[in-house]
Amino acid sequence: MLSGICAALTAIAVIGAIVVQRESSRLIGEGQIFLADSELARDIVSRSGSIELGVRDARNHLRIEAVSILDQNAVVLASTSNPLVGASVDDPLIATGAAEGRLMALATAINSDLELDGVVSWRRGSVLYHVVAPVGPERSILLHYDVAQLLGRRTPTPGAGSTSIQFLGLAATFAVLAVAVLVGHMRVAQRHRTISRESEIHRINSLELSRANASLEQARHQAEEALAFAEEKIRIRSEFVLMINHELRTPLTSVVTGAELLRSRDLADADTTALLDAMVADGSRLQEIIDQILAVARIENRGLSYELTDVPLAEMVQALSLAQPAARTEIELEGTTATVNTDVSALCLVVGSLVDNALTHGAESVAVGCTLAPGVEPQIEVGDRPASAIYVTVSDDGPGIDPDFLPRIFEKFEKSSFSSGTGLGLYMARMIVEALEGSLAVQTSHRGTTFQISIPASGVRAQVEAIR
Repeated sequence: MLSGICAALTAIAVIGAIVVQRESSRLIGEGQIFLADSELARDIVSRSGSIELGVRDARNHLRIEAVSILDQNAVVLASTSNPLVGASVDDPLIATGAAEGRLMALATAINSDLELDGVVSWRRGSVLYHVVAPVGPERSILLHYDVAQLLGRRTPTPGAGSTSIQFLGLAATFAVLAVAVLVGHMRVAQRHRTISRESEIHRINSLELSRANASLEQARHQAEEALAFAEEKIRIRSEFVLMINHELRTPLTSVVTGAELLRSRDLADADTTALLDAMVADGSRLQEIIDQILAVARIENRGLSYELTDVPLAEMVQALSLAQPAARTEIELEGTTATVNTDVSALCLVVGSLVDNALTHGAESVAVGCTLAPGVEPQIEVGDRPASAIYVTVSDDGPGIDPDFLPRIFEKFEKSSFSSGTGLGLYMARMIVEALEGSLAVQTSHRGTTFQISIPASGVRAQVEAIR
């Protein structure tokens, strides 16, 4: 009878522990987090001497992705991400919260890169959680959250709570009383507990061994990745040093030698003119190499973006024709009313780079074309080809690209062993085309090479159907 009562009390205590533990393990709501963070950020910005210092102090305290201050028109007055300052928030819900001074929260994609101290942390299009809350007269604060980190903050601290432990202790007390009543079964119970403890020890040891194996496997994987990364950095550094040694030393030596000849010898006017022309050409080559290296450094540090606008196709064709005097144009799109969404100056820069590259590597003639449908079967393509596009081609009659080198042509400092140059031209062309939201494809053979640039366009489908 007494043992039955003790068993019942034990069961009640265990059930109480389970109920209390389940209640304490409930997830923390986002609203509680947003209210606490927005109040803390509001206090920090209010106490700060300026909103620029305030947003940075608020981000450091909250440890979130970014903090911005908006006016009633949803224009960013200050932000921990410099590219956002002066921009307008285009999300209507955030704009409504800023205009009405209301607390609002939503998950949405960002419309520009987020950076901290010049380093891009989140690319445009990444989904972040945004919270807008009033911070003062006609101003609001905008908090940017990483979704994964926000979910982590909602999870309570693992482990049993103190109340649950008390219930479990009470259950253990009743269990001991029940065991004391069951004197006749003490040895069996003792043996059972011994076996249970040994099983638990084995289970814990097995679990620890599994965790250790998983940690070792993860460490091995990280070490392999670090080794591969280090080897790639060493390779790029070596190729960069070789490129600098060859491409800078050759024209620099020519310039220095020419200067010494001009200073030490009495040359004829024709020889002097020829020598000066060679020095100017080599100096220009040096400047071009240095400009390419600096341009790549700026792109990798700050990113690359253009303001894409709708441009009539005829206007783009005229710009390409005027910008490429060294190449003949084969553009047969008269009467086409399609429009392209691009930056014409950047597109002309890419086409010009491809034309110069072809002439530098053995082509006798280069043709620039513009079509409504793709004209090549790409052997390699970088970027995302738009669903509706205009295709600009640069074709040459050169010796073609080595098949072994073809997979690496758009990588930095990559070039054929026999070719001159920095190995940065096609890398920069790829970066610009991707920033124009297009793609760059190549088809090559021993009869020549064709590069095809796909540019976003509208009205193309109707034009193609009309041609058919």
